[in-house]
Amino acid sequence: MAKIKRKSAVPAPKAKPIQPDDDDSGSDYEVDRHMTLTKVPKTVAEEFPLPKQVRKELVKRTAKVSESEESSEEEEDDDDVNLPTLTKGQIADILQTIKNNKRLVLNVSNVNFSTSKEEIEEHFRKAGRVKSVRIPKKRASGFAFVEMLDAEGFQKAFLLHGSYLDGRQIRVQLSESGKKKSHQKILQLEKKNDEIRKMRKKNRAKPEAKEVTLVPKVQPKVVERDPYLDKKKTKPPTKKEIKAYKKKTSLKAKFRNVALKGIKV
Repeated sequence: MAKIKRKSAVPAPKAKPIQPDDDDSGSDYEVDRHMTLTKVPKTVAEEFPLPKQVRKELVKRTAKVSESEESSEEEEDDDDVNLPTLTKGQIADILQTIKNNKRLVLNVSNVNFSTSKEEIEEHFRKAGRVKSVRIPKKRASGFAFVEMLDAEGFQKAFLLHGSYLDGRQIRVQLSESGKKKSHQKILQLEKKNDEIRKMRKKNRAKPEAKEVTLVPKVQPKVVERDPYLDKKKTKPPTKKEIKAYKKKTSLKAKFRNVALKGIKV
């Protein structure tokens, strides 16, 4: 009988036991070995979707609302810019609420960081005489303080709100003198500026406020006339006038001669 050779059974490699990661492995994150996925609950809109036509109408409505809001914001900005200034009486009432009302200070915001004091002063000379310009050294945004010399310039300076200075559209608002302002004072100033804006909107119907403009009033020059050089030139007499004059003189001469001779006419 033939002997059958048996294959030698190769021992299977032993599985290495999984050792837990040490804390000093250098990883900053701990990862879970087994992650269980949880189902995200569906929303009402996903579970009960609207018909296509209804969805289209809703999209159109929302688009119209957003457009109208944008246009209304633009109109408000335009209205805020093209407003008449305050009347003299309104300025007097506002100055009574300010502690140091002898100094007529304005806050000019949205100013370019490269704009100099001289440029700001030259811009505000359109309204009147400028006393001083102060640009804070430590500032997060571009702004400056302009002090006007008199109430007339202070009144006209509000018309520069919305004007362009060095490529920026500046904002001109009421301010108070003093370096540091408390939070309460800042809130009071914001409230006053809101009241000023409302008053300026109402002043559209007041001719007294509309008459105040940045265009200087040009008075006509009185020219003194020379009594000899600026005399009116008389027209030369016509032929008819000369004949009539000669007739009168000749008749007068005749009557004189007759009177001298003692003849009564």
